[in-house]
Amino acid sequence: MPTAFLRLRRSRWRGSAPFAALLGSPVAFALLFVALVAGGWNYLAGEANRAEAAGGTGTIAGLERLLSAVKDLEASQRGYVLVGSDEHMGPYNRALAEIETGLARLGRTAQEPLRAGAPALAELIARKRDFAARVIAVRREQGFEPATALVRTGDGIALMEAIRAEVTGIEAATERRLADLRDTESRRSLLLSLVSGVCALAAIALLARLALVRRRESLRMSALLDGVLANAPVGLGFLDRDLKIRHMNRALAQMSERGFGADLGAPIWAMLPTLREALAPKLAAALDEGLVTPDVPVAVPTPSAPGGVRRFSMSFYPLRGSGGEGSQVEGVGLVVVDETVRHLAEARLRRSEERFRSLIEASAAIVWTAAPSGGLHPRQAGWTRFTGQDDAAYAGLGFLDVVHPEDREHTRAAWTRAVTTQTPYEVEHRIRRRDGTYRAMSVRAMPLLELDGTIREWVGTHTDVTEAKAAEAAILAAREAAEEANRAKSQFLANMSHELRTPLSAVIGYSEMLQEELEDLGEPDLIADMRKIEANARHLLGLINDVLDISKIEADRVEIYAETFDVAQVVQEVASTVEGLVEKRGNTLALELGSDLGSAHTDVTKLRQCLINLLSNAAKFTENGRISLRATRAGPDLRFAIADDGIGMSAEQVGRLFQRFTQADASTTRRFGGTGLGLSITKAFAEMLGGAITVASEEGRGTTFTLSIPATFHAQDEVSAEVPPLDGGDGRTILVIDDDAATRDLLARFLEREGFRVATAEDGRQGLDRARALRPRAILLDVTMPRLDGWAVLRALRADPELGATPIVMVTVLDEQNLAFSLGATDYLQKPIEWASLKAVTDRFRPTTTEGPILVVDDDADARGRVVAALEREGLPVREAAHGGLALEEAGRERPGLVLLDLMMPEMDGFAFLRAFRARPDWAEVPVVVLTAKDVTGEDRRRLAGQADRVISKGSLSLADLARAVRDLVPEPAEAG
Repeated sequence: MPTAFLRLRRSRWRGSAPFAALLGSPVAFALLFVALVAGGWNYLAGEANRAEAAGGTGTIAGLERLLSAVKDLEASQRGYVLVGSDEHMGPYNRALAEIETGLARLGRTAQEPLRAGAPALAELIARKRDFAARVIAVRREQGFEPATALVRTGDGIALMEAIRAEVTGIEAATERRLADLRDTESRRSLLLSLVSGVCALAAIALLARLALVRRRESLRMSALLDGVLANAPVGLGFLDRDLKIRHMNRALAQMSERGFGADLGAPIWAMLPTLREALAPKLAAALDEGLVTPDVPVAVPTPSAPGGVRRFSMSFYPLRGSGGEGSQVEGVGLVVVDETVRHLAEARLRRSEERFRSLIEASAAIVWTAAPSGGLHPRQAGWTRFTGQDDAAYAGLGFLDVVHPEDREHTRAAWTRAVTTQTPYEVEHRIRRRDGTYRAMSVRAMPLLELDGTIREWVGTHTDVTEAKAAEAAILAAREAAEEANRAKSQFLANMSHELRTPLSAVIGYSEMLQEELEDLGEPDLIADMRKIEANARHLLGLINDVLDISKIEADRVEIYAETFDVAQVVQEVASTVEGLVEKRGNTLALELGSDLGSAHTDVTKLRQCLINLLSNAAKFTENGRISLRATRAGPDLRFAIADDGIGMSAEQVGRLFQRFTQADASTTRRFGGTGLGLSITKAFAEMLGGAITVASEEGRGTTFTLSIPATFHAQDEVSAEVPPLDGGDGRTILVIDDDAATRDLLARFLEREGFRVATAEDGRQGLDRARALRPRAILLDVTMPRLDGWAVLRALRADPELGATPIVMVTVLDEQNLAFSLGATDYLQKPIEWASLKAVTDRFRPTTTEGPILVVDDDADARGRVVAALEREGLPVREAAHGGLALEEAGRERPGLVLLDLMMPEMDGFAFLRAFRARPDWAEVPVVVLTAKDVTGEDRRRLAGQADRVISKGSLSLADLARAVRDLVPEPAEAG
């Protein structure tokens, strides 16, 4: 325990404890300084006290002499009074002089009273002198008796007693002060002597301890240094004057074992005499001349070393005695470094550099290096071989001379930017080859950085990509040709759809007309035949639509038109549609509708087509069986399960079920017919709506298809929102979509004053939902809004088949008219709004109050005739025209109340007619319904935006339905008023 305590105490005394820094020489010297200050202070204070004591003693002596002089004065006065002789005046005068001298010596002591309010000693003596002077004067002038009477008054005696008492008091006070001074002197002297002695002793102890600590530290540092030398990674040792090894550290001992094999007490070349010839002159120079010889290479054959040779680097320096530079050399210091590994690494590096150089020379790419400033380094052999430029030609930025003139500036800018910003350099340009031809090059360079982030050099490559560029151009040409072929195919399909749908529409139309006439004639057998004709025509139209759908799916041109609808109602409508097909093969259809189906917001047309395809598929492969359609809501999704107990499928048949133009097998195709497109289209539509379709089947037992889609379709730029349904569709409602409440209020008040009904929406998402619910006459739309901006709303509205023809007026602070019109805007007003301009625009949206005939414009005379006949049966006045030019002439003769317009016509097609027709202000309010067999694309809908009120595909409505739709668009005479 004591040993551990002493070790701890010593370590703390010498170590880095908090007070270790204080226990050094500065503290010792500070203590010595304190001791000297205390001693000096003691001496000076003692001298001051002794001087003060001497002064007090002198004061007492002076008081005694003064009192004696006063007594002499009184004695002389009495003698003169008694005798009256002048011989007593000599002592009298001397006493007066001594009194003056004594008072002067006493100074303030005689002037200050001993007690407050009492007379001072000088004042008492002055009274005594005055009294003596009066007595002398009375004796001289009046004689003995008056003088004696004056003396007998006792004033002189009283003054003398007062003087004695004052002198005694002053002496006593002085004695007390001297006693206090002596006491203070003794205490101070003792304290300062102790302080001085203790500080001196502490300083001596600290200096002694410091010397001991430094001695121990020196020994410890020596031990540490010995440890460092012993464990140094380089060999260290020394030789005596006989060049024998007297000391070697661990590293040198290991080197000796692995290499030259010398031991302590033996010369360094004891085991390898061949070393003597190489090392002896260097060792002699160190011994005799005191020279230092660094880095002497020594190769020692060693079988165990890599390559059979161990390589050392030896340095020799003289070791002198304690006398310093001029003393005799007592031995030679030795530093040995084993450089075998370094030599091997350098050899490998040389071989790697040679290999890299060979690769560069053999590479098809030009490898080059450049200085940090951007100029190429000299001796760029690859560059010279390719371009023919020598060092002087490509120095600095001279390499730009072989760059094609058209590429030179952008190459210079790219290289300057890379050098300035220290970023990788990538560019493509053409350079002139040695033979004068230009070759396309892909250039890449990377900066090599130092540790401090500065560039050491650039390393780059030029790769000849001329052939790759030619191949790329050929691929681009082939792709353009393929795209052109695809466009031609799409155009061909569009034209063919028109050419095929037109006669099919005629077949369907005539069959409907004949059915009505046969009903009037009472021919039920013929009516059944006509229904078969109509059914087959519609089946053929469906097949054509399937081919067109597949074409659009392959071209990624299918657009989603989401709308809100009642799910149960749509399912029931689908069931009614396929009811005849189901019953045709003796099947029954069972509907199982969940109670929580509610409404959905998605593309109802594609959902309806998916369900019809699945039910038709089930009806086709089931005979005298049961088909069920079960609709449920599972969280955010709708799930439709179509099950049948038909022929079922094997696992192999299920695997290729959704492939296009493929059925279960060839026998299935022969037995049941079909194109094999229905299920592939259904699967594609399900995925577009964000859902999926699965199938479970067992051969001979039936099949179940499950279609799952989100109840709310989310486009990429839409955000879901719920808006309460509003009433509209009266032809007088204008929807204002603007996020600024003040703007909405101003527009609403203006439009209401103009006689319109107004609905508002505060953001784009809400505006879309209200537009679908209201079907407004027109929409005023802002651009900068939260959730969904105006451009996204405009695209969504133009893509909606029900709202695509609605007039949309952009009302915004932005100046983006070209963008607005390119996206399908009807008009453009810039904020702040000029109300006259707004009135001129909105006047175009007022419902027509003028009666007029229905103008049917179609180049197909049969189709035109069927439509005219159907309208006339509804009691509507009708005019007709074979193309747009004739329609304009007919409208000029009599303003129509509504126009039914085909798009694809000779001379003037429907688009050109609409532009000319809407250019007339008095025709701007006439409703236009597009009735076409053309496959209407999103681009077509944008071109029709604001021009047509509705788009109907031929064959999608029966003639009776078409007539009723037209009747809804034409105002009654009472409304017109």
